Amino acid sequence: MGRQLVFDPQIDRRVLRETGLDYLFNDSKNKHLELKYHLTIRGINMINKRLRTLYILIIIKLTIVFANSGALNIGFDIDDTILFSRDVFLNIPKDKRDPIDYGWVNKQDRKASIYITPSVKLINYFKANGHNLFFITARSGENGKHLAKFLSKGLEMKIVKDKNLFFCPSETLKGFKHTTKHRVMKSLELDLYYGDSDSDIVAALKADVHPVRIVRHQKSINQYGANYFGNTLDGDSHKNPFKIDDLNVFYSNSIGIFGESIYPIKWESP
Repeated sequence: MGRQLVFDPQIDRRVLRETGLDYLFNDSKNKHLELKYHLTIRGINMINKRLRTLYILIIIKLTIVFANSGALNIGFDIDDTILFSRDVFLNIPKDKRDPIDYGWVNKQDRKASIYITPSVKLINYFKANGHNLFFITARSGENGKHLAKFLSKGLEMKIVKDKNLFFCPSETLKGFKHTTKHRVMKSLELDLYYGDSDSDIVAALKADVHPVRIVRHQKSINQYGANYFGNTLDGDSHKNPFKIDDLNVFYSNSIGIFGESIYPIKWESP
């Protein structure tokens, strides 16, 4: 990334704590490592102690910030990451469901979406410290200016479509949907990306960006089982090996199935 990084342990730990990555300094919580649970990011085996130390240093390089390293480029997903938008999608008219009419959806947030306050606080933290913020959604961009206006007001910053708000709808290949977010992430040279879904994590890894998973609200998990640790509502199967009870294991250890960090937000929806 061409940055001159300077290490300050006290600053590093504070930054990691604020951004949900502090578990890397707490072996007592990281039982995945103690249980030799093989999680990799770009081929790094975190079980080996020396490689785990290297992994920590890599994360510090990605999250360190204040001493001579300049601003980070940080991306955020929208739905179930910044906005609790479940009620928007549940109320899509029948004639706009298949496929989803995002021109309609993007005009409804002011009526039915609610800000996830811990995520807003996190954004405010990064904003106050001079980092560059970008918002990348899998929605398509019809009437995207309405979403930009809603986010601008709620996050108290100027958000403009195709400048710091990007619409990246999935592509369908051979009957399967594939994320396209990684293309924008790569072009923006992101350092971190926060999102709730498996596809968010995969996109970040494809773009060589460190992923941080925002924990979905339980209401969203119950409504949308797919694309979240496989599909926890489908039960134990070869395709979806994790159940809802398994989520607590991931949450408590702050690391997910792709090696992503987990930001364990607690938020009470209305």
